[in-house]
Amino acid sequence: MIILHLNFYERITISTINRKLAVIFATDVVGYSKHMEKNEDESVKTLRACENILKDLFKKYEGRLFNSGGDSFFAEFPSAVSSVECASEFQERLNEFYSQNDLPIKLQFRIGIHMGDVIKEKRNLLGDGVNIAARLEALAQPAGVTISKSIFDLVNGKVDLSFNDLGLQKVKENEFHAYDILLSKSQKRTLRASSKPMLRNLAILASVSTIVIIGIIFYFQSDTIPVSKTQMMPIDKPSILVMPFENQTGNSDNDFIGFGVTSNIISTLSINDSIMVSSSSTGKYVQERNYTDKEISRNYGVQYLLRGDVQGTEGAFRVTLQMTDLKSSEVVWSKLFDFGELKQLFPVQEKISLAILEQLSVKTRGSQLSDVNYFTNPEAYRNYLNAWSAFGLKTVDGSQKAEKLWKKAIELDPSNRRLNFMMAWVNWRKVTMRISDNPKRDMEKAYNIALNAIDEFTEWTTPKALAGLIELFLKKYDEACGRIPTLLQASKDHSDLGMANLVIHSCGRLEEAIENYEKIMLSNPHHQAWIFYMYNHALIENTQYDKAENFALTKLNEKHNWSGVDQTLYLQLAYLYELKGSKKKAKKMFELHKAIDGKGKTGEIIHKEFITARDKTYLNELISALKPYGLTEK
Repeated sequence: MIILHLNFYERITISTINRKLAVIFATDVVGYSKHMEKNEDESVKTLRACENILKDLFKKYEGRLFNSGGDSFFAEFPSAVSSVECASEFQERLNEFYSQNDLPIKLQFRIGIHMGDVIKEKRNLLGDGVNIAARLEALAQPAGVTISKSIFDLVNGKVDLSFNDLGLQKVKENEFHAYDILLSKSQKRTLRASSKPMLRNLAILASVSTIVIIGIIFYFQSDTIPVSKTQMMPIDKPSILVMPFENQTGNSDNDFIGFGVTSNIISTLSINDSIMVSSSSTGKYVQERNYTDKEISRNYGVQYLLRGDVQGTEGAFRVTLQMTDLKSSEVVWSKLFDFGELKQLFPVQEKISLAILEQLSVKTRGSQLSDVNYFTNPEAYRNYLNAWSAFGLKTVDGSQKAEKLWKKAIELDPSNRRLNFMMAWVNWRKVTMRISDNPKRDMEKAYNIALNAIDEFTEWTTPKALAGLIELFLKKYDEACGRIPTLLQASKDHSDLGMANLVIHSCGRLEEAIENYEKIMLSNPHHQAWIFYMYNHALIENTQYDKAENFALTKLNEKHNWSGVDQTLYLQLAYLYELKGSKKKAKKMFELHKAIDGKGKTGEIIHKEFITARDKTYLNELISALKPYGLTEK
């Protein structure tokens, strides 16, 4: 990672503002956090190589790098032509570099270029000119370049490049006319143009009530599908923006402390599959623009905002943290961390990052994570939390990642007996996802581990719940359903209740299961995504068809961290519309379910997702009803 020690805390006075017109080049790595998660060392090596290529081209085309956020770069150019030529050559050079080197990680860059008014602050540039370049970069395709009309007008006819007119586009609060540079024929695309501001405002003023009425009819009666996932929508995992920590020590030499803490927090959160964290450059940008909490919530769609500062002097430093829920405007968590000498900074950074990771994990699991009391090794606890997040994805890769992380945690903290229980989940998942080479053996392993954990930790709910699910799988229905009173009595939080409710639902107690699902979703909207389709299964089984339809349509206008949720919701809608006799809608929903991965679900997969159901009648009826639309058994 490239660390640039900049002081972001000095304020600009009105008398020193220096404006100018500039050509701004903005670029960023596509999916860098995912690459870091996959292979940190190789990602950093590749980034360094790409940075060297970029800086060589900046020198060739007289570009000046004025800001860098590790995987993002901002440069100023003397002309529009030189910036465009630099961008196109950079993408060409990257292709050559990758074709000549067999690398495990190949990074792609997006580039945006704009000419506009900027504020000069020392060697840095701020303002709308930089903003719009960043928005164009976000609009660009991977390995692509997108430019504004102000650049297009200056370079058209002067460079040997082709362009694709994207029309008027709106990203965040910025509206601009954009063009793609066509570096290959495959980059030709069509984006929906933004409506003209005057017409849009007149329409709003003239027909607010009409829109509301039409919207209701449109939502419940039309053939229209849920909105595109490229729009800003609610997400099923907590999202957070980490602001740069302020240096309040009175000594600018201590700027690096806040910078280091901020970077460590973002790096820690970025590798967790159940948390969405904004980039460090976003936090810097928001701070420079002095956005209010409401503006941050509106512009970036994040739920949580983390602020912090560094106080004190050598020998008595203090880091303060404060997490705000932007929806309620309430401070939901705060903590102090004290340390003396600077050599203690790194372990303190780890404690801070782990504390925040723990708090956000509470939002996804619905548990107060009292498990921390059983850990003696912080790294083991970090692996434990990240394993739960990977496990919650319900994918083969996620399950295998969780197994590795849990095994690593056991190695690091062998005295933590509760960690051994995680292997029960590993074996359960192998069987239910049909990736076990010996299902009978692995399920027996899972069952024995769960029973041993019940004996050793008598007040722990999770092993009891898993034992109940395994008993349902093994068709030991009376034993499983007989556990329900104990499970409900032992449930201490919504994570426990969620596990218990799977047994309740599987045993056919639908009214009770629906009530519990609704309690969990109301108090914990970022619960792991399986709860959404299981709740909807319960509604359909209980013949609450209209409620199930409305719920599925609502949830399909949200982003989920597992695509299987959307697939199941579309499948449920197809079944509901078939029951209602609306075959056209049913066919559309079935096709949308299939389009997500190009294959769609099979009867076998549908049974696997609800493998613990005692009564299979509903699942069999759903499968039978959708066979005419192309649903297969296997």
